[in-house]
Amino acid sequence: MGNSKCEMRNAPASRPGARLRRVDSFHNPHSALRAPHCSSFRIPHSTFRIAPRPCGAFTLFEVILALLLLGLLTGAVYSITSAATEASRTTLEEQVVVRRVEAFMKVTREAFLNLPCEGRVQLRFSKSASGAPVPEIIFEETTGVFGVPSLGGGSLILAARPRADGSRTMSLLLAPHDLPSADLDRLKDGNSWIPLLPRVERVKWSFFANGEWMDEWLPENGRPLTARLEMECLDLGGAKMDVQFWIPPLAALSAAAPSPTPSPPP
Repeated sequence: MGNSKCEMRNAPASRPGARLRRVDSFHNPHSALRAPHCSSFRIPHSTFRIAPRPCGAFTLFEVILALLLLGLLTGAVYSITSAATEASRTTLEEQVVVRRVEAFMKVTREAFLNLPCEGRVQLRFSKSASGAPVPEIIFEETTGVFGVPSLGGGSLILAARPRADGSRTMSLLLAPHDLPSADLDRLKDGNSWIPLLPRVERVKWSFFANGEWMDEWLPENGRPLTARLEMECLDLGGAKMDVQFWIPPLAALSAAAPSPTPSPPP
C-alpha cells in the first residue's frame, strides 16, 4: 500500500459495510521517520532544541591575572619575613657584642681592683711579626686576676694583637717566671694567646699619677691611681670607648712609736 498504512477505527470486523480510511503516519511529508506498523496513536509534531550550557572554565587572561596576584602576594610576604629575620639577626649580633664588651670590661676592672699589695703593673710596647707596635699591660705578682687562680711566679700579659684584616684582638697570655727573652718572643709568636675581645682599633693605655696622665708606666714608678683604656669597637659600628679603671692605693702603714708618757712630778 505504499507509504501508508490502513487502520480500522470504531468498526468491528463483524460490522457490515465498514469503511476503510486511508491515513498517513505523519502529517509532515518531509519526515523520514515512518511508523513500522499500524498504530492507534499519532506522534505530535514538535521540534527538540538543546539549551546551551554556560561555560565554567577560566579564560587565559583570568589565569594570568591570578598568577600575577599570587606572585605579588608571595613576594610581599617574603620581603616582610626577610626584613624581620634580618632585623632580628642584627639585633642578636649587637647584643652578643655588647655582652662581650661588658664581660671584658668587667674582668679587666676586677683585675685592677684585686691587685694585691705586692702586685705591679707595667705598660710595655713590643712588636708583632709584621712589625706593628703592640701595647702590653703586664700584671706581675698577682693572684686571682682574669680567672687565673695563681700565676706561679709568672706574669699575665694583656695585649692588643694585630689581625690579618687590620684590626686588633685584646688577648691574654700567661708567661712563666724567669723566661729568657728569646723564649718569651717565641711564646708570643705562638698560639698560646687567649682571645678576649676581637675587632678593636686604636688601642691606647695611659695611667694617672701625680696629677697628670702618662702614656708610659714602668715598675719603678710605683702604683698608679687610675688606668685608662681608649679604643674603637668595629662590631659596634666603630664606637669609641673611653674607660677608666680605679686602682686601690696602698695604705701607708707607718708604725710610729708612741710618744713617751711624762712621769708625774714628785
